[in-house]
Amino acid sequence: MAAGKAVVRRRGGRPDRAEAGSLGKAILDAAEVAFLARGFDGASMEAIAKMAGTTKQTLYARFGSKAALFVEVSNRLLTGRFAPAPGKPMSLRDALVDVSEQALAAMLDPKLVRMYSIIMAEAARFPELARLTDEDEHFPGRVIMSALLMDAMQSGEIVCTDVRQAMLLLQDMVLAGPLRTVALGFAAFGPEERRARALYAVDIFLAGISTRGGARIEASNASAPSEIGSEGVGR
Repeated sequence: MAAGKAVVRRRGGRPDRAEAGSLGKAILDAAEVAFLARGFDGASMEAIAKMAGTTKQTLYARFGSKAALFVEVSNRLLTGRFAPAPGKPMSLRDALVDVSEQALAAMLDPKLVRMYSIIMAEAARFPELARLTDEDEHFPGRVIMSALLMDAMQSGEIVCTDVRQAMLLLQDMVLAGPLRTVALGFAAFGPEERRARALYAVDIFLAGISTRGGARIEASNASAPSEIGSEGVGR
C-alpha cells in the first residue's frame, strides 16, 4: 500500500468477517509503510489510522499499543520465511544449518534490516518495544532451534543445561555479525555467503556442545564479507 493512498471508509456498524480481514490488512500495510519510512517514534498511530481508512481508537482496540502493532508488522514480514522440516530425517548439524540459513535469509532482507535498526535505535526509550520484540514466539527461527536442541539434549547427543541460552548463543553466532554488517551498509550476504556463515557457526557451536567429540570445523566462511567489530548485538 503506497503512503498517502486514499482509502474509502466503510459505512458505520459492526464489520463482517471479510471487512474485518480487509481492515486488518489495510492497517498492517499502512503501519509497515509508516514504520519503515519514519521509525517507531516518528510513525504516529493517528497517521497510520488515517492511511488505513480507520480511526486511532480502532487501532488501539485491535492491537493495544503502538509497540504491539510494530511487532505484528514484523511478524508479517517473517511469515513464510521458514519452511517446514523435510520429511526425511536430518542430522542435528544439517537441521541447524538449514534453519540458520533461513534465519539469515529472513533477517538480512532489507525491510527486516530496517526494522532491526529501528529497534536498536529506539528500544531504550520505549521499554515495551524492547520487551515485545525480544519474545521468542515472534521469531520462528528461535522456536525451531530450541526444539532441535531440546530433542538433542534429551537424546544425549549434546550436553546442555539451559536450552534457551544455548539457542540464543547459536542465534548470535549466526546472525550478529552479518546483521550488523548489512545494517551499517558495509556488505551484502548472498546465498553462498549465508550458507558459509551458517556452516561455520553451527560447526563451532557443536564442537563445544556435542557429546560425539565435536563437529568438524572448516574454514567455510572464507568467502563471506568481512565484518566490522567483534561484539555481539542485542536480541
